[in-house]
Amino acid sequence: MTIWPRGRRHRPPRRLCPQLDDSRLARTLAHLEAQVAAQGDNLAESNDRGALTYPIEQVLRDPGDDWDRRMHRLLVLSTIPEAPVLAHQWRSRDPAGADALLLQVFADIHRSRTIGTALHIDAAMRLCRHAAALAPPDPAPWIAMLSCHRMQRAPAAAVQPVWDAVRERDRWNREAHRQMLRYVSPEECGSSALTVQFLDSVTIAAPAGSPVAALSLTHSLARYRRALTAGGIEALTAHRHWNQPHERALVDQALATWPQPGFLTHAAALADLNLLAYVLAKARRLPDAWPVFEAMSAVATAWPWELDGDPLQQVQESHQRAFRARSRQTSR
Repeated sequence: MTIWPRGRRHRPPRRLCPQLDDSRLARTLAHLEAQVAAQGDNLAESNDRGALTYPIEQVLRDPGDDWDRRMHRLLVLSTIPEAPVLAHQWRSRDPAGADALLLQVFADIHRSRTIGTALHIDAAMRLCRHAAALAPPDPAPWIAMLSCHRMQRAPAAAVQPVWDAVRERDRWNREAHRQMLRYVSPEECGSSALTVQFLDSVTIAAPAGSPVAALSLTHSLARYRRALTAGGIEALTAHRHWNQPHERALVDQALATWPQPGFLTHAAALADLNLLAYVLAKARRLPDAWPVFEAMSAVATAWPWELDGDPLQQVQESHQRAFRARSRQTSR
């Protein structure tokens, strides 16, 4: 269970923390950073491959069948610049290791999405199927398949069995639901009506405080951003989006529950709190944002702050504005 630290309440975030409050993952990342720095330009030719890949292997093995924690760690590890090289070294040392295959796939997908590196979809899907055969209970290979299907705009007939396979293994998997939310959006392979239908099916059944708690707010933010980028009068009045009854109720419900200690306990809970703080800032509800910043305990994520520029600068400025607004409110 995550208990939000309450120290340093007035200190804004000083750095971005993709590992969030996962101290085990943070130590692994620090170890990898030191090892990579020591290797320098010789990383790809290193003979001491175990020193680099054993810590990754262990941090992915430790959670056991806590698929939520494993998925968080796998996604973070796949974003480090050296991930493709490390995955290749790991696979050469342990060809039958499913986690090595998964690190390779997710690293390749991340590079393709962020810097435009070409992804060989068929090869990636083969790695996913191999990993799924090696680790049948693990939803991660199927989540990687969802990503590949999104990238090639696969038809629903191909996506549905993969989605079913994920839900059989981890019904409320956060990353899988985020992938499907994008897939059914009008920007990809769905429509506004299909998106609403998907969200309704999730929110009706999902337990309170589950890993998919932020799905509806994520969709609401996407609609807000769509209005901003549309230009004209729609962009000028986009801030009114958060005053609509449905959107306000959505934010109010999150505000009443998410910052409470022990309510959100999934691995990416602090990322969801970053989302809520961002939305409250955009909705011009800065006094309400302050308890959310407190619950975040100075842990900042790149998304969604990066939507408006440098993410660390954005979160620091919003933190300071929220603190000043709350101070004025309480001094009255």
